[in-house]
Amino acid sequence: MKIYVQANSKKEVNNWLASGIHIYGYNYSMFEDAGWHDISNLNDGDVVAIFSKTTNGSPVPKSWGSYDAKKNRLK
Repeated sequence: MKIYVQANSKKEVNNWLASGIHIYGYNYSMFEDAGWHDISNLNDGDVVAIFSKTTNGSPVPKSWGSYDAKKNRLK
């Protein structure tokens, strides 16, 4: 699965996760579970795209990471 999270950086997302904040990202896929997902419910290795702006309503990712379920952080 791949979700898009609005944040300034991967570091910011990892800081939120370390502080226990629930972070939700959106899966735009037409073939999988489209909709909102809590990062902590992702499978190990699922992709997280970080974006801070959109173009024509679509997020423009500026960095990518994969979720590490054991450490609850992005790699």
